Amino acid sequence: MYSELDKDEVINEEIIDLAELFRSIFKHIRLIIFLCLLFACGGFFGTKLLITPTYTASTSIYLTPQISESGSLDYNSQMANSKLVTNAVNLLTQNNIMSEVAKDVGLESASSVKKLVTVTNESDTEIITISATTTDPKLSKNIANDTVSTFIRTMQKNLNVRNIEVVDKAKLSYIPSGPNVKKNTLLATMIGFVIGCGYATLRFLFDNRLRTKEEAEKYLGIPVFCEIPEL
Repeated sequence: MYSELDKDEVINEEIIDLAELFRSIFKHIRLIIFLCLLFACGGFFGTKLLITPTYTASTSIYLTPQISESGSLDYNSQMANSKLVTNAVNLLTQNNIMSEVAKDVGLESASSVKKLVTVTNESDTEIITISATTTDPKLSKNIANDTVSTFIRTMQKNLNVRNIEVVDKAKLSYIPSGPNVKKNTLLATMIGFVIGCGYATLRFLFDNRLRTKEEAEKYLGIPVFCEIPEL
């Protein structure tokens, strides 16, 4: 077990080591800043020039609650409508729907369309949002709208469900939804910062030089009688 004096010495050594480490990192601050700027430029221009922009078009449908014969909305009707919403989220991307959409928009297969479509249900609502993301804004709009129209037509024909209304049709937008230039630039900057700090840390850890009188005494095991000042 360490004595109280030994513990103090260990703590002091750790503090000195950390202080030396931070000083070593600060000595390489120019390199760290250079790497941050270099990687930031790489992330920005790489995103702008090398990654194809994508466009997202969204449309929403609303499943209106079915009114009972008495003209009121009872609990059973609400529960049935909630289950219908859950089923609709899953049915929208089934192969029979996606196959029809693929034929209409000129894509190869249902799987190729399914990869481009995202279906979400806003919590505690009967509103379902269908989004399509592609590299062509017109194609995104056509996929989103055709998915909804095909789904409504299929539900009316096969299940006699007629309480689905289109809230908002997908519109043509030439504003890219991705990639996120700011996010990629920030991530690249952080990578440059980590690499710069890592380089400075490794230089410090593998530096075996005796930098102070105390380190020389500890390493050699003999006292230092004199030292030459740095001119």
